[in-house]
Amino acid sequence: MSRIPALAVLLAVLAASPVLAASPSHDHSHEKAAPAAGKLTLDHGRKWQTDAPLRQGMAAIGGELRAALGPVHDKRYKAAEFDALAASIGRHMDGIAEQCKLPEAADAQIHIVLADLIAATDAMKGKGGDRSRGVVAAVKALDRYQAHFDHPGWAPVRH
Repeated sequence: MSRIPALAVLLAVLAASPVLAASPSHDHSHEKAAPAAGKLTLDHGRKWQTDAPLRQGMAAIGGELRAALGPVHDKRYKAAEFDALAASIGRHMDGIAEQCKLPEAADAQIHIVLADLIAATDAMKGKGGDRSRGVVAAVKALDRYQAHFDHPGWAPVRH
């Protein structure tokens, strides 16, 4: 799946989230419906489940951000490096979108984090000014991921 179709799928899921949240649960359990788009929540007080493709993709994104933080902080990162970092994060997100098989509610939640990462990569590409703000935004998205998803062995990106 190319970046454009994956992005289209992500946007469609985010657009449908309010509709999904308003619809009754198909299994008629007492679980609440998915929260509205953009509101990242826990799973009844617990972190959401993850699967191997999600963990691998997010770990790779975290590794790339860790490697970039020093040069970005020292203002040694060039425009081409920001572009390459954004493209690489985009490829990891595409892999997550293609391979990740989470339950519906957890999937809706990870798409909120992925939307934050898409916005971060846009900033890294120079959309909206200072490219380094995109790296900061990506680190914040990973902080939200860590706070809301059960990822054994996750190493936070220190900034």
